[in-house]
Amino acid sequence: MNKILVGFDGSEGSRQALTRSISLLDENGELIVLAVIPSPYDKTFVDGDMYKTIKKKAEDMIDEIISDIGNQGFTIKGIIEEGDPSVRIIEASNRLNVDLIVLGSKGTSKIGRYLLGSVANKVVQYAHKPVMVVR
Repeated sequence: MNKILVGFDGSEGSRQALTRSISLLDENGELIVLAVIPSPYDKTFVDGDMYKTIKKKAEDMIDEIISDIGNQGFTIKGIIEEGDPSVRIIEASNRLNVDLIVLGSKGTSKIGRYLLGSVANKVVQYAHKPVMVVR
């Protein structure tokens, strides 16, 4: 695969999806790690400090992944988007024209209130790109 999008929330399932993605990626390919956080306009947030905390946590998580993976013969890019995770993953996969979307089968997000299992289910149903769900 030349371009793979991984939905990443910090859960064990998303870590397994990341590992699988790396093994499938062509040399000189591109790995895109996407973290989705709730919108600041979501009623989840009582104040702006909570949003800032979650956004900072997502940024740190993405930076750590990029640092840990290092230079392995492919490009790695981290993206943070706001909103519904399944919608944002599908939109990003189309916008970035990826070859494959890889998600963990389930896991409680460390950066938001979403369960990745329900996200994976929606992405599998509605994405126009191939989807791999890692158990």
